[in-house]
Amino acid sequence: MKAVLFLFLLFQINTRTYMKKSILFLCLATLLLSACTKEQLPVANYDIIPQPKEVQLNEEKPFELGPKTIVYFESGLQREAQFLSEYVNDIMGYAMKTQEYQSQPDGIVLKVVPEDFDQSEAYEINITTKQVTIKGADAAGVFYGIQTLRKSLPISQLSTSNSQLTLNSKLSTLNSFIPLDSVKVYIDMLAMHNMNQFHFHLSDDQGWRIEIKKYPELTEIGAYRNGTVIGHNGNLYDTIRHGGFYTQDELRDLIEYAAERHINIIPEIDLPGHMQAALACYPQLGCTGGPYEVWKRWGVSEDVLCAGNEETMLFVEDVLNEVMDVFPSPYIHIGGDECPKVRWEKCPKCQAKIKELGIKKDDKFSAEDYLQSYVMNRMAKVVEARGRRVIGWDEILEGNVSETAIIMSWRGTEGGIEAARKGHDVIMAPSSHLYFDYYQSEDIASEPMCIGGYLPVERVYEFQPLPEELTPEQQKHIIGVQANIWTEYIAHFWHVQYMALPRMEALTEIQWNNPRERDFDAFVERCRHMAQLYDLYHYTYADHIFNPQVWADTVEANLATHKPITLRQQPAEKYTYEGAPLLNDGNLGRGAYNSGRWLGFCGYPLDAIIDLEQPAEMQHVRFHALVNKGAWIYNPSQFKVLVSDDGETFREVAQKDIPISTWEDRDGIFAYEVDFEPVTAKFVEVVISGYDLPEDHSGFGNPAWIFVDEIEVE
Repeated sequence: MKAVLFLFLLFQINTRTYMKKSILFLCLATLLLSACTKEQLPVANYDIIPQPKEVQLNEEKPFELGPKTIVYFESGLQREAQFLSEYVNDIMGYAMKTQEYQSQPDGIVLKVVPEDFDQSEAYEINITTKQVTIKGADAAGVFYGIQTLRKSLPISQLSTSNSQLTLNSKLSTLNSFIPLDSVKVYIDMLAMHNMNQFHFHLSDDQGWRIEIKKYPELTEIGAYRNGTVIGHNGNLYDTIRHGGFYTQDELRDLIEYAAERHINIIPEIDLPGHMQAALACYPQLGCTGGPYEVWKRWGVSEDVLCAGNEETMLFVEDVLNEVMDVFPSPYIHIGGDECPKVRWEKCPKCQAKIKELGIKKDDKFSAEDYLQSYVMNRMAKVVEARGRRVIGWDEILEGNVSETAIIMSWRGTEGGIEAARKGHDVIMAPSSHLYFDYYQSEDIASEPMCIGGYLPVERVYEFQPLPEELTPEQQKHIIGVQANIWTEYIAHFWHVQYMALPRMEALTEIQWNNPRERDFDAFVERCRHMAQLYDLYHYTYADHIFNPQVWADTVEANLATHKPITLRQQPAEKYTYEGAPLLNDGNLGRGAYNSGRWLGFCGYPLDAIIDLEQPAEMQHVRFHALVNKGAWIYNPSQFKVLVSDDGETFREVAQKDIPISTWEDRDGIFAYEVDFEPVTAKFVEVVISGYDLPEDHSGFGNPAWIFVDEIEVE
């Protein structure tokens, strides 16, 4: 059910690469601003995001910051000094002069003192009456100290270029094809939120986004598609040619822009699946020989790279080497997710390669799974030969995985836990908490269109990156967290911003701060100050946490309401929530399938038994189901009603078949009901069955999901 593809390109954000580096030293002071007298100077606010862990107030007089204040920097920190001057100019209306220093002048001083810290990227801000010193373990630490000072300014009270700022002395310890200019704005957003990695997905079925000089057709042909599916993977397509790509020179410029802000860009070439755009250019690299087209649908294409074709392997090696020529990143992402094996099962070359390698299936994985391991490990060696490390999605655990590979766990935390136990470094990116392409509100009708799902800020904020199932030694392998914005249904950059903010604030908090010290209500108040900063920079953001809406949809009390209920088989683990009682608690679920109000089943029926506690006459049963075909969620195919006097022996009293949905049918929440001759019984059993996805669905042949809420008996 992953939102697999991107509309134009895929944006992803990765916080601190190493969680062990996320404890910073910071010495702060409050800020006071005014355009008038000192008595009117407002106090600066250090309730920022991420929140300082400790603040100590000193008794010294405040430092006064104004247009004549000079930013002094030691050699190598000129760009950081310029950033600080620009940030103050954005907020206060004047740019401070910057100057390299030899002694210890009055003003703002930037310096690197590695011997004062035991971790890279750590920093300290110390404020006296005459000087503000931002020192770091390295230049990155100084930069993060500047971000903290920047976010402390009380934006709403700043007005003219005559504004002054006073700093009271304190000490604090802080633990769609998107144009290049917009990508740079996104990098600015990451810098504002103290993030140091940008994961840039550059290839997929719907478009190839990076110039590869040895294979020019990748961008001449593969960067463009001749239409896009309308809505959530229906049968209607527009005829608009869409696409674009980045030249290698443009990417080098972007890399330099990010590096100035101490952000590393991790490129991803997703293989061996999600390669239909490449196959459209070079059909001989696929199992069938084509013809292929740059895919106009979203989903998972069955046409993947031919793992038994040596020409295909050399192609991928060439591509990865050119990518590494452009990107100096120590990490190269090679994908590995969602690669169907149906072509390999029938491909003579792939089957010959399996035989050549002596691959055998076992009780865990198929021979084709191990064939993918061969591909991934071969490419890992190409990357490692250049002194880099590979990252792969958690599917690469399905077989033999390279010992040095970093695992990105997106299908929950289970893959990350397994990988950490095996000694792999792990980046946690579970869709349950960190997929920012999901809706932020249950009021879907009022939200911009997206893939589906429901992920409010609260759920992001509650995520615990270090699973309790792991030992302290194993937890050291959890080196970071990542939130994903897949842009299938996000066609404009304002929409990217809207999906990221303010959830990005919750992301940076869960990375930087101790879970035991979190306070969501206090976090919301700090978000208000960040919203003022977003307004200053004209960022688009969601404001749901400032205007909470409580949905109280209820059904009328009926014989089943709040009665004991059991399930013969539990829902899927990700969609169990409070379990069976959700089905008859009187509260009807709303439009998001993962809102916590729906129970999800896949490949087996919902089979619920309700104990009415005493015999009662009944003749009507109704339940509600959610349909979101793009997320593989369909209406049920059938439901039955059975009754019993003793809870052991049941007899059927009703059955109803439900027509299969088509793409022309709308998604939404629907009620299904059946009437039958009045019968008296103490127990009611409701069996709700699904079916396999139909031929017009990209997941044809796989079982559809059913999501159900509120069973009513009357």
